[in-house]
Amino acid sequence: MTHRERVKKAIYFAGPDHVPHYLADGLENDLIWASIWTTDKGITCPDIQPWTNAGTIDVRIDCWGVTWHRTAGDEGNVGQARECPIKDITKQEAYVFPDCNNIAYHRGTQKAIQANRLHNDPKYVLAVMAFKSLNQGVHYVRGLQNMFMDYYDHPDDLKALIARFAEKQRESIRLLAQLGCDGVMAFDDWGLQDRLMIDEKLIHEFFLPHYRQNWAFAHELGLDVWMHSCGYIIDLLPALIDAGLNVVQMDQQENMGLQNLSQRLGGKIAFWCPVDIQNTMIKGSTQDIENYVAQMIQTLGAHNGGLISMTYNTPEALHHTPEKIAAMCRAFRQHGLYSD
Repeated sequence: MTHRERVKKAIYFAGPDHVPHYLADGLENDLIWASIWTTDKGITCPDIQPWTNAGTIDVRIDCWGVTWHRTAGDEGNVGQARECPIKDITKQEAYVFPDCNNIAYHRGTQKAIQANRLHNDPKYVLAVMAFKSLNQGVHYVRGLQNMFMDYYDHPDDLKALIARFAEKQRESIRLLAQLGCDGVMAFDDWGLQDRLMIDEKLIHEFFLPHYRQNWAFAHELGLDVWMHSCGYIIDLLPALIDAGLNVVQMDQQENMGLQNLSQRLGGKIAFWCPVDIQNTMIKGSTQDIENYVAQMIQTLGAHNGGLISMTYNTPEALHHTPEKIAAMCRAFRQHGLYSD
């Protein structure tokens, strides 16, 4: 079974020989995770802007027009968004999107795909859409609090802005299909710790039609659809599955429960997960982590597939120790075998 076949079989519950891996342990993985940040030498992604000192703070304005502040000289700080470019939602049509779908920013991804094709055992290529996803993108350029008010004060203008983002995402999907990707991924966090961020009816009204259209378009082009969404989202997942979502990337599971996720959604959507990043990876011992991995495989991965392993991409931010990360990777490799 090839790497690509293994991931496909896990997504579609067709009996992979083992859980596909994307782990930071230096061993062979089954997929390539590419993004707009994978660029050619000399080509700068439009989202990378320089910081300018302004006394006690550093300031930068990114390609989306969002103004960021950080403490002066604190180079390890990503900063905080302070000003959003769309001050008045009724004038959103004047907002000019950055050129993130420019092929120049994807040359690195293109080269990685071409090199992968030359391998005897090519990997599955998952690419992040260059254009921000719908909920994430709109609250980025409008501001989250403003967006919450727009649902009620200016619903038609908000819908128009969401539709503009959706159109740009279709451009991203078309581009990634042309480059030869196997799957496309977006980021839309919908959950708080114990409930959805907004009323599910609003998600159905403002976002689901666009998800359905864009994901159908991706499927027409032969792409699988992946989405990152954290928090308590179990109640929303059936609607996302119905709209065409194939894989959910979630870094938390304990707030919903592995058994609960498996019973309600197992065999209907595939899960791309590390060990829960906010609980067991922080509070648990290495043995707790190994036990949790085994439980993930016995629940989420027990549907003739359905589970893909991963390492959280910024573990240092949550103080995951190297020992615990290594324990997670070992456990996925050891317990993830479905057959010899």
